[in-house]
Amino acid sequence: MPVYALHTEEAFRRYTTCGHAVYQQNPYWVAPETQHLLRLLSDRALSGAHAHVQAFWIAEGDSLRATLTAVVDELYNRHWHERMGHLLFFEALPHCDDQVQGLFQTACAWLQGHRCHAARVALLNGWQFPWTIDAYDAIPTVNHTYNPPYYHSYIKNAGFQTERGQVQYQVQFTPALARRYHQMVEHALLAGVRLRSWDFTRLEDETVLLTTLFNDTFAAHWGMRPTTVPEMQGVIGGRKEMLVADFTGFAEAEGQTVGFVFALPDLNQAFHRIRGKGKEVTTAESRELLQAIDHGVLNTIGVKQPYRGRGINLALAAKSYLAMIARGYKTGSYTLVLDENWPSRHTAEKLGGRVTRNFVTYRKEFA
Repeated sequence: MPVYALHTEEAFRRYTTCGHAVYQQNPYWVAPETQHLLRLLSDRALSGAHAHVQAFWIAEGDSLRATLTAVVDELYNRHWHERMGHLLFFEALPHCDDQVQGLFQTACAWLQGHRCHAARVALLNGWQFPWTIDAYDAIPTVNHTYNPPYYHSYIKNAGFQTERGQVQYQVQFTPALARRYHQMVEHALLAGVRLRSWDFTRLEDETVLLTTLFNDTFAAHWGMRPTTVPEMQGVIGGRKEMLVADFTGFAEAEGQTVGFVFALPDLNQAFHRIRGKGKEVTTAESRELLQAIDHGVLNTIGVKQPYRGRGINLALAAKSYLAMIARGYKTGSYTLVLDENWPSRHTAEKLGGRVTRNFVTYRKEFA
């Protein structure tokens, strides 16, 4: 069965429907944001200025059997001084082993044609998070990837091997934890650290500051690449109405901004409830669903290297979690953390977190 390279808007739109066929009987899957995925596939996203993108599929008549997108991100490769290719947005029906092997072979050949020396599956910040390896009976939190267990056999049969593991923590908020959070914030304040929420009236300036801090604090973090201000503006601006100012924040010390936290409501709680309803959902119903969210996701946190080890990370996270508690949230996530990143994992544990979901990234070297 041939593999087709896609080039038209109609094809890209059809590509986004493959997941619906894969998960039609799965009660936990949450569909990706179609318009955002379309922009990435068609190279119209802000990352298109520094990324080469090619989407592929295998189709049998009107049925899509599998989809996969190959990406060469020049920001990533310049940052790490390597030629890495990324394979993203894979979906496939079961019992398509031979077709899936052909799909990965074609995508890898395309990457090699763009001078890539290796391929990584399902991790590129701004594009996709890694595949889950457990918690298949739970709705994923916002931004995370959900996939069937059989995908892991597909990727191993395609010649890939496990590269890194990642975890997600979850916190069950309690009065005792709230008291601990207040102590963490107070400790930072007594040490001369100022914590402040985002100023949404100056969102453009705050986004520029966030981008600068993100690129600084994650410069040496495995698998990450620098992001641009327009990319960050696209992420923040697209969700402005869904963000909560007090969930996000900056830490200031010695006259400069030294850390940040970015957290948001778990929008998947709302997206999952409207699954299959499409345009039938009214604005009022959407607002009601958003107000019913009771889980927050601490998506990213960072502190500049010279200021680490002073409890600033704990204070930033604690302030965010206290804001969630004030809104009546019952739980919060702390994600995404590399298995071996023990400083971050210890932070999650001190905040009361326990691992509730695990993820994996795969890699293949080209001979």
